[in-house]
Amino acid sequence: MKAPTALLLANLVLPALSNPLPKAKCHTIERPSMRTAFVNAAQRRGAPETLASGIIYGEPDTLDQIPDKFYEEAGIHYFRAGGAQLDAPNRGWIWGEYEGRFNSAKSNYLTARKHGGTFSLLPHDIWGTDHANEFSLWPGDNDDWSDYDAFLDRLLSDLKKHNMLENLQFDIWNEPELTFFWNRSTERWVSLWDRTYKRIRADCELNDIVITGPSLAGEPNPESPWWTQFLESVSKERTIPDQWVWHLERDPADVTDDIQHNIPALHVMLTNYSLPVNVKININEYGKMEEQAPAGAAWWISRLERYDAIGMRGNWLSKLALHDFLANLLGKPNADNDKYDHYNKDYWPVGEWQVYKYYHTNMTGVRLGTQGSDDRSFDVYSVLGEDKVLRVLAGVRLTQGDFTVQIDGLEDALGLKSGKGAVTVRTLRFDNNGKYGRVDGPKVVGVTEYECANDRLKLDFKQPDNETAWAFEVEKSA
Repeated sequence: MKAPTALLLANLVLPALSNPLPKAKCHTIERPSMRTAFVNAAQRRGAPETLASGIIYGEPDTLDQIPDKFYEEAGIHYFRAGGAQLDAPNRGWIWGEYEGRFNSAKSNYLTARKHGGTFSLLPHDIWGTDHANEFSLWPGDNDDWSDYDAFLDRLLSDLKKHNMLENLQFDIWNEPELTFFWNRSTERWVSLWDRTYKRIRADCELNDIVITGPSLAGEPNPESPWWTQFLESVSKERTIPDQWVWHLERDPADVTDDIQHNIPALHVMLTNYSLPVNVKININEYGKMEEQAPAGAAWWISRLERYDAIGMRGNWLSKLALHDFLANLLGKPNADNDKYDHYNKDYWPVGEWQVYKYYHTNMTGVRLGTQGSDDRSFDVYSVLGEDKVLRVLAGVRLTQGDFTVQIDGLEDALGLKSGKGAVTVRTLRFDNNGKYGRVDGPKVVGVTEYECANDRLKLDFKQPDNETAWAFEVEKSA
């Protein structure tokens, strides 16, 4: 674990916990909003639902291999899987090896339901696209859909047979614009979507299945034929997904790799194709590998919560490791070397898991209004607890430097008369310790009292690296 780094708040080094609490002015040197994130404590946005606590794969196929506490304390309740990257004799339908992949998905579904979660099924993985080669047939080849129809009939029948319909999402086909998932035309994929959608909706026993799509690797883009042809078709055929899903794992430096840009763009496109805009958004793969640290987790949580979007963490592992580690939230012995044992149950939390734990267990009460920094590099998520503590989770997106959290509305939130009075701020630091390194919790790095005026508090701090996240707990001083 790296050495502690000094945190600057209001241009003061935080004191040790044993020292008397100093008083500091709320208003410090003005920073440009370019690196300031905002909390509006007077704006209430409903109860927290831990929308960002989802994973793709990460669950072992052996039930209960990962202890329950790692799911429950971090509030993991969105799951997505379908038996990917299993080798013979479990390579998928196209190899005549359907059962192994279905059984993998079934096991993951049971784990999801044990923890009260929603499970998103990946049929393309049960089909076996990851083992396709130049000789493989794809759905609809030679204008023959009979094999795909047989696959779909078998899969839907098995979902009924094994009581897998409750809290089930059906993600019709994943990332079709990437040739290793779909090596055929856009038009063929759109035909597959319509065919599958209509097959599910024609069966009243499947009415509770939530159909998600288009699950494109790229964000909503009016220049993308994958998006435009899909929208044109679903508008015409009325095969509209229940949740609109896409992935954000491309380029953190690109403004379009951000739901702050994506959602307005999607709404314009939906309107242009006469589709409803009051839709549920699900970013069912988010975050590049280099973002998977406490700071990145806090940034993504903040973004997803602001836009009321469900999120599932990307998973950059492969083979059996893909089915382990709660999608890089846990470590265990020999995780990163050739002695790795998939079935080893000796797990520990990594730094990012501690962020999700705090997000789930500490950030309760009511969500508050927030706004990220103008340069998109810094964001916050905030709640007001029933204990009258205002909590702020703060993280950056692959950057360093000086940042400010500005909190307005303290009179309403904390009962400061005329927005004046003393508040106490407890600061927690979430460290990283490498990809699989153990981190046992956030560190309290200071407690400071501020004398506030004008209903506003500003907290200035120095971000030492791309990995560290912060939490600020603000309450009215006794």
